[in-house]
Amino acid sequence: MLLLLGLVVQLGFTAAQLARYDPTCPKNWVQYEDACYRFVRSPIKRRDAAREACQGFAADLMSLNTMEEHAFVVNWLRNNDPQHRDWYMGARQQTSNVWTNDGDSTPLQGLESAFLPEQENVVDKSYAAYSFSEGSSQWGLRKVPGVERLLYICEIKLSEQNFVDVGERDHTYGRDVTEARLVPRGPKMVLQPKPAVFDISQRSTKNDVTIKCLADAYPYPTYEWYEEVYEDDKLIYNKVDPLKDSRFTISGGVLMIYAPDQVGERGKYHCRATNKFGTIVSESVQLAFGLIGEFNQKRSNEIGQMNFGKGIYCDPPQHFPEVHYLWVRDYFPNFVEEDQRVFVSHDGHLYFSSLETIDQAEYMCNVKSTISENGKIGPKFRLDVEAHSNYQQLRFAHNFPKSFPEAPREGEEVRLECVAFGYPVPHYNWTRRGGDLPRAAHLTNYDRVLTLPEVRVEDEGEYVCRASNSKVSSEASVTLSIQAKPRFTIPLEDQHINEGSDLAWTCEAFGIPEVTYAWLRNGVVLDPKDFEKDPRIEIQDSLLTFKNVTDTDQAMYQCRATNQLGSTYSSAQLRVLAFAPSFAKQPLEALMYAGLGMNQTIACEPEAAPRPDITWTLDGRPIGTGGRRRVLANGYLQLDPVSQEDAGEYTCTATNQYGSDSSSGRLRVLEAPVMVEQPQRLMVKVVNDMVILRCEAEADPGLDLAYVWTHNGIPIDYHEIDTRYHRLRQPGYLQIRNVSLEEDGTYRCTARTAVGEISAESRLTIAGPPEAPGGVQAFELNATSGRLEWQDFDDNGRHISMYRIEARTNWNSSWFIIKENITVERDALGITTLRRYVFPDLLVPFSWYEFRVSAANPLGYGPPSPPSPRYNTAPARPFTPPTQIHGGGGKIGDLTIKWKPLTDRYRNAPGVYYKVFWMRHEIEPEIDYNEKTLEEYGNIGQYVVTIQRKYFYSQYKVKVQAFNSMGAGPISEEYIIYSAEGMPQAVPTEVAAKAYNSTALNVTWRPIEHTREGLRGRLLGHRVKYWIRDADEATESLILLKSSLEPWALVVGLQPFTEYYVRVMAYNSAGSGQESERIPGENVQERAAQPTDCRQCGADQPAHRARDIGESPRRVCVCGSATRTSRTQTTRTCRWASVWRPISMTWSQGAWYKLRVLAYSAGGDGKMSSPEWQFQMGNPDDLRGGSSRLEQAIPARAGAAGRLPGLAESDGCRLNGDSVNHPADSLLSDKRLFVCDVWM
Repeated sequence: MLLLLGLVVQLGFTAAQLARYDPTCPKNWVQYEDACYRFVRSPIKRRDAAREACQGFAADLMSLNTMEEHAFVVNWLRNNDPQHRDWYMGARQQTSNVWTNDGDSTPLQGLESAFLPEQENVVDKSYAAYSFSEGSSQWGLRKVPGVERLLYICEIKLSEQNFVDVGERDHTYGRDVTEARLVPRGPKMVLQPKPAVFDISQRSTKNDVTIKCLADAYPYPTYEWYEEVYEDDKLIYNKVDPLKDSRFTISGGVLMIYAPDQVGERGKYHCRATNKFGTIVSESVQLAFGLIGEFNQKRSNEIGQMNFGKGIYCDPPQHFPEVHYLWVRDYFPNFVEEDQRVFVSHDGHLYFSSLETIDQAEYMCNVKSTISENGKIGPKFRLDVEAHSNYQQLRFAHNFPKSFPEAPREGEEVRLECVAFGYPVPHYNWTRRGGDLPRAAHLTNYDRVLTLPEVRVEDEGEYVCRASNSKVSSEASVTLSIQAKPRFTIPLEDQHINEGSDLAWTCEAFGIPEVTYAWLRNGVVLDPKDFEKDPRIEIQDSLLTFKNVTDTDQAMYQCRATNQLGSTYSSAQLRVLAFAPSFAKQPLEALMYAGLGMNQTIACEPEAAPRPDITWTLDGRPIGTGGRRRVLANGYLQLDPVSQEDAGEYTCTATNQYGSDSSSGRLRVLEAPVMVEQPQRLMVKVVNDMVILRCEAEADPGLDLAYVWTHNGIPIDYHEIDTRYHRLRQPGYLQIRNVSLEEDGTYRCTARTAVGEISAESRLTIAGPPEAPGGVQAFELNATSGRLEWQDFDDNGRHISMYRIEARTNWNSSWFIIKENITVERDALGITTLRRYVFPDLLVPFSWYEFRVSAANPLGYGPPSPPSPRYNTAPARPFTPPTQIHGGGGKIGDLTIKWKPLTDRYRNAPGVYYKVFWMRHEIEPEIDYNEKTLEEYGNIGQYVVTIQRKYFYSQYKVKVQAFNSMGAGPISEEYIIYSAEGMPQAVPTEVAAKAYNSTALNVTWRPIEHTREGLRGRLLGHRVKYWIRDADEATESLILLKSSLEPWALVVGLQPFTEYYVRVMAYNSAGSGQESERIPGENVQERAAQPTDCRQCGADQPAHRARDIGESPRRVCVCGSATRTSRTQTTRTCRWASVWRPISMTWSQGAWYKLRVLAYSAGGDGKMSSPEWQFQMGNPDDLRGGSSRLEQAIPARAGAAGRLPGLAESDGCRLNGDSVNHPADSLLSDKRLFVCDVWM
């Protein structure tokens, strides 16, 4: 349909050009087949009054004629009446078991099942009403006497309706105004006033109160406010006049009262909005004054007993509105914290489910206003907890569970509380008797509180709280009854009707208790007695009827629904129209289209009041009302069927007493499309194939042609995510990629234009793996075997050739394959789809099984079947011996035998236990094993045998056998294990400790001989114990664990220039052996210091010097020096005898070099001198000529000299073998080794 409308827009057609007139039900009526139904919820009436009310709609009580109609009514009631109320319908009992519909006088035949079962055949119950049976949980007809006030169902035939629904008119009807906000209209309340509370305690900061209402209207409305007072039990409306009392201000719809008086201004108020079309009244609201009185400061102490429940009342002061309760313990603001035992109820009471000593304290109950920060502090009192020899039996506290509020209203938040006394402290659970908890309900406060936000009427029911502790459970319930302020289910709607017409104006509201109705005209209540002299107007509850409406009836009307909770208004405007017809807004389309042979309706919709007479002409010739062309009751022209003779110019003329108008349009008759290529009627494809369905049609060139494909009657959505359907460039072609079994079915191609359509079908069969089998059952199961039966379903185009059986069990929750690729024979009973398979010892005893079966054909395996019911196999003795047998561990004298306990997969029966066998390996084979039955230990995996201590770390032969309640299993193979080890007796010898670097010692010893008596087990490694020479060995020593058998260890993280002692010991799984003798470690050195000065003296072979290494806190032995250049990547090292040392390297004349020096010793490398020094080799005079750095050159021949920049002149050097003056260096005796890095 959406596609068709899209085509219409593309062609420039309108809905009026293509519409076919189909009569529909009036608003608020429900259509089923050829009838309209009105389910009237309010007001409830006796049976005769209900029928009279239906007749006011020109209808009658519903007539039941078929079970399908009964199903329609039941379905509506199921979805729309959660309260399960009773509804009158039109059946009446004439004689015994003979029922007749009052509405159409037809009998109820074949409708016995529509009546609820088990009803007495009572004479005075001669009417029927739809009712819900709680016992059978179904809707049906119940016999009723007719005097009860119930809801009712009206019915009217569709053909009897007046299809011109004037209710569809709006305020623009008959007017040329198009801007919505400027359309003239009467007032409608868009903001009802809300109750207001003036807080007396805040008068010094805010001394006014405001109430607001707002109405939508044009011209814009004026507002008045009225105070409602009673004088002599009669309600009087006193107008609020700001001119008489300056404390009152009215601005727009806002009423502000300055310095309100608690006595004079307390009460109800409403506003009225007025413009030239009439007046409406708002809902009444209460202006109240908030206050919190003073606590009674005299309060006695409370006494409770240990492990007994206790409830403490707050005794709050007088207050309005509600307050929040805050309990304080000992001092403010140490508020009482709620927990599993302690609870503060919504009414302020403090409850202890079971008192404890810590509850003994002083308490205060405080209250805080809900409309301000104002609050009051209650008196302090003491709670003493006395010891008791017994404890509280579980019971509910003080009429719990409770509902807050006690009489909740629809839309409010309801809090259901449950508190119980008892020891141990109880926990709670909420349920709803006969149904589920409301969807929005949630639990808080340790599940004591069930909250229903915005409660609905259908949330009514009995709510059950169950309190439980480890000793007992108990339950109690609270019945929730919801009240509802009236709310309109069918509000009034504006009426724009013709002068002289009749009007049946109805409203409907729902409320609990039941609502009553009143009607207001321009804010004044209409009294039915006032119309006794004017029979044109009649009021019947929620129905206001006008006959022959006149201009004087124009006004603003309100339907008021009232119950004990208040009143609600629904407002609407009655507008009486009288003007000549006009096609200005809805003329006939200039060009219209109709399909040859189709049914076409041309709409004629002028604006006119009263309703005009409609005449039609074709090419100037009048059109009669018979034959293929006929004018409908609403003025539409129907052509059925359309022929070529119907083409031409049509003119619709509308006439009433105020004038006439006409509109014309030309109708073009077009032929429907013709199919020229149809999709193949039958196609067979395999899963994952690509399918192309071809469809092509021809149509009138002036029309757009569209193609619609459906699969099994459902339109194909090309935009769906992961769709397999695709359009091709050729219009009408459908491509299906990677077809699956889901694409199997009937495809229909519909070629459609604006004037007709044609269709063709194709049956596509997809061959694929078989469907899942069903009905899987097991029979004759024993411990390991059984028979499985299942039923085949669709093989999807290929013969089923084999099956796969899977299972899951209590010891494997995942599905696993029992048998695959099996072939089975068909059942001999002739049930062709029944299959059987006998398990050949594939099952595990004492297990539960669920089975599923997959079928396969040449295209593969299909999906598995649903799981079978759960079956149990019989128990049996163990089939497998224990595995993973090993030993070791324990103390000397123990033989520990370990094995893997039997899992659920291998137990085969309950009552699993073991027998162990052992004997020394050296004993002759003919000697029997020692054995021990471990029945009392159950399914364990280890047993320790006591042996003689002398047999430490000895080989034993062991075996293990499993047992269960059915008998003995096989004995395991023989395994060799070792008994427990003893601590090593061997002591490491020839222990030595030498310096490795400045922070490490290399400790060595002679390897220990591997003997049973020395090691008493398997050597795992060595422990090295070390401590500083002057430290306490017992408390300050450290242990290095070396888990290897090498006879050395590197102890790191030591302090330089510090002497250490070391000991070494061996260890095995039993522990460490004896320690070696105490051995002193060699004194380690720290690394050399950083040189602070370098000097270069050069000729053909330069020299370098490092001086002033710095006095170290500990003397470091210096070994020599080395040089390195980046050009040669060569390092040379030499030992010094003097402070100057020539550098023997190949130097490049004119090249620039950089130099850094470091010293190193046995303690490691020192820091390099910094910064680096830069120099150039060669004679400055020879090299002079372009470089600004020639002054720094070093001569490359004898007699030439130079120095590095930044060195003092006094530290200079001489060449040609002359002696060198240099400062003394006291550290040269330490034989430092200098490393000089030289690079270009």
